[in-house]
Amino acid sequence: MKELKFNLKLEEAPVEITDVNGTNHTYKLRALNGAERDSFLNIMSGRMKYNDLGKMQGLKDYTDLHASLLSRCLYTDEEKLVTISELRLFPATVLAGLFDAAQELSGLDKEAKKAAKND
Repeated sequence: MKELKFNLKLEEAPVEITDVNGTNHTYKLRALNGAERDSFLNIMSGRMKYNDLGKMQGLKDYTDLHASLLSRCLYTDEEKLVTISELRLFPATVLAGLFDAAQELSGLDKEAKKAAKND
């Protein structure tokens, strides 16, 4: 086996969002650490819908689906997490794009593929 190398610094991606008045705001999307990732996955598991055989069939509750992840990893330029109530005001397309990027940064997209493969 070849040598494994890792970096403990959480990956980040700069984000710029223009508000309705045309003002640009800078944010930072940061990868989750292990505890934050597990907490998010626990919340997601409670939202799952299962059939009579115990196989996952999808989500039963979509409320704040994107915001629940982003509220753990989207930071303002003052290093404060953006709250769920603030995120609810973002356009759905913005939330979807940020959600996809956050999943990729934290390796959650790999978890989803693995779960789908096991079905």
